[in-house]
Amino acid sequence: MINECVRWISDAPRHRRGIRCLQVALGLALLFRTFTEAPFAAYFWGPEGLGQTSTQAMLGPLGIVMDRTFDAVWSVYLLLAVQGAVGLALIVGWRTRIVTAIGFVVFVSFEYRLHSITDGGDNVTRLALMYMVMLLPAGAKDPPPGSMRTFVHNLGVLLLGFQVLVMYFTTGIMKANGALWHQGTALYLIGQVEWFSLDGMRDMFKNPLVVVVATYSTVLWQVWFPMGVFTRFRMLFVGVGVLFHVGIGVFMGLVCFSTVMLGLELFLLTDAEHVKIAGWVRSARDRVVALWPASGVRGRVRA
Repeated sequence: MINECVRWISDAPRHRRGIRCLQVALGLALLFRTFTEAPFAAYFWGPEGLGQTSTQAMLGPLGIVMDRTFDAVWSVYLLLAVQGAVGLALIVGWRTRIVTAIGFVVFVSFEYRLHSITDGGDNVTRLALMYMVMLLPAGAKDPPPGSMRTFVHNLGVLLLGFQVLVMYFTTGIMKANGALWHQGTALYLIGQVEWFSLDGMRDMFKNPLVVVVATYSTVLWQVWFPMGVFTRFRMLFVGVGVLFHVGIGVFMGLVCFSTVMLGLELFLLTDAEHVKIAGWVRSARDRVVALWPASGVRGRVRA
């Protein structure tokens, strides 16, 4: 067992394809936040804005420098532009290790400056950016087996994966211990909160059958997820997770949280599983393309 663990962490860099998915997802989330929060940047983080908290609690001595950034409106917008540039760099895969470190400092600075506009996605994003500094840059060649670069990369993979499993286990257990989840009404109540729902969701979750099935299946899936990903049903659990977070993004409007979580879901798949999925997608695309000429011929014959 110990020998297998040592071989896994030192043999070759793991989850390279999943890491690219996560980098793209984080980049999209950072870009989304940059463009949607830019009109309110001075009001949120400016010298006379709502946020007045120091970042030194998280960044230490570097926080002193980052605090000075919020002393002028122009530097707040400059910092926001850096965040957008980090998001774009992660999407295209440019200097991802350095860019990730910069993104972590910038993201934490905004987060700690004003806590009141954060959500669960911010905690996940911060942790993901912190661990991703350990990962190999996008496009880098695989280092030799047993090298320190391979070890550090795979250690970062383990920390990221462990964080995801802990998060699902914690939220699943908390739901399992909640009275509203026991009663099967939790999603109905969430769906009627205007802040966390769209009009279509409110109507849909007034259906008792939809509410009960969705509530109990959410609890079961989250509680079993940390164990399910170690079975042969891992791709099924991840597939359900993708649909789950797409639903959260569409019906609840939590775009950043859902985008980051989609990246983390895809990160959990191995490189071999990503190759297999890509093969399925190509096969399905080829079948659809092959139908078009035949359909056109049949249409012309009928005419």
